Amino acid sequence: MASKLPPFRPVSQDELRAVYARYRDPDIRRIVLEVERYRRVIAEMDTLYKSTHQAWRDEVGGNLISLHMLLQIMTTERQRLIF
Repeated sequence: MASKLPPFRPVSQDELRAVYARYRDPDIRRIVLEVERYRRVIAEMDTLYKSTHQAWRDEVGGNLISLHMLLQIMTTERQRLIF
């Protein structure tokens, strides 16, 4: 089982760009790109969540608990990036 990460302040988009520009080391740049990729994946998941949730509500009605839990995870991640 993975251990929990210690608390830390998320890296802002400006900080991420600065790190990428400052360091030419391919490993550091690769990590920066990986962080950006995950942020984009989360944004895409949010879009997919919204369309799935709307389809569920239109066809079945109400909320699907697993979708609600997914929304909570995505909301927490989005809020971390706003500081």
